[in-house]
Amino acid sequence: MPVTFPYNRKKAHQAALWFLHRHGGAWDILKLVKLSFFADRLHLFRYGRPITGGAYAALPHGPVAEALSDDIKARVAGVRGTEEYPFAREGNVIHATADVDEEYLSESDLEVLEETDQEYGAMDPFHLRDLTHELKAYTKNDPGSGSRDLPYEDFFEDAPPENSGMLEIIREDDEARG
Repeated sequence: MPVTFPYNRKKAHQAALWFLHRHGGAWDILKLVKLSFFADRLHLFRYGRPITGGAYAALPHGPVAEALSDDIKARVAGVRGTEEYPFAREGNVIHATADVDEEYLSESDLEVLEETDQEYGAMDPFHLRDLTHELKAYTKNDPGSGSRDLPYEDFFEDAPPENSGMLEIIREDDEARG
């Protein structure tokens, strides 16, 4: 049975806002989704769950958290009705339209967001994309010019040795919850 994690919209939005506010309230969309991926991946390795949850897809520009990407696109297209989304878009730039509320983020979420930002935050979005293309999880699920599901299990193809046992812990936990 594949490993899945429910999408936590509020937490995903707050994590995205955290990155945006860290960098003046606006960022390139590609950069935001790549840093979100790196943060989810690191949090999964260390703590057995991603920050945002939901399904991932391998796309031509690398891994993407589908629901977060859909939320950003839907808000821009205005198809979410009256539900409030804390983003606005101008071309390839996403703007924060609300303050970040760190109460929705755990201590481990904030730790990983900070570490991800320190490691990758100054990088060009296309360099980040290229880094994701080097990961075994992506090369194993290379979508060509389309899209493919990117299973969480494949994230562990590149896990550091100290985190190599986490996938088994996640599976055992899922099994125990039945």
